[in-house]
Amino acid sequence: MKNDRIIESYNKFYTDINFDRSGLFEVVKNQYNCNTVIYPGCSIHITPCFYFQHVVFIDISKIAKEFFNHIQIILDFVNSVKKYKQSAYIQFLDNDYTKQLPIRENNYDLLIALYAGGITQSCKNYVKPGGFILTNNHHNDAAEVLKDSSIILDALIQRKGKKYEVDKSINENLIEALKGHSTPTKNIRSSSKGIEYVDNECYYVFKKIL
Repeated sequence: MKNDRIIESYNKFYTDINFDRSGLFEVVKNQYNCNTVIYPGCSIHITPCFYFQHVVFIDISKIAKEFFNHIQIILDFVNSVKKYKQSAYIQFLDNDYTKQLPIRENNYDLLIALYAGGITQSCKNYVKPGGFILTNNHHNDAAEVLKDSSIILDALIQRKGKKYEVDKSINENLIEALKGHSTPTKNIRSSSKGIEYVDNECYYVFKKIL
């Protein structure tokens, strides 16, 4: 069935290799209570909408466009597994996130900026003042954000065992280490279950103050 094939493609690239990072989005939701989210460079990573009710996915890849062409199948699946009471809202934009997007500025609670370079600088204007940016240091993204006076570092998130933990004890040592450190790309290993992703990355939460 078509329904099965669409969801299987998501599972193949994320759930089956433990790369969905559900715990990361769960802890961000619990810590910051975000609801409206934009996710540029998303590919077919729909895990965030299990936790956030309103998500705008943005990507120009052929894989993403074909996947999100089946939006009702995706919505039905998300609504069957979501962790909130409201019906899920999902929008897909087949747009280059480095150019002007057809969405409102200063409107979203959270920007997800993972694994695609330059997202924060291109899309921070869509985040409302007091909103948040979740990123890692892929392409030195987090280190670049530190140079922006309109954004401050709020927390570090790391996976420890089976859980993601939030560290809000930001200090100068952490900031200096971040400036000189680029986290690795995907950490793939073989296990008894096959290939799996081991999440040893540091994630950073920034707050937009202006």
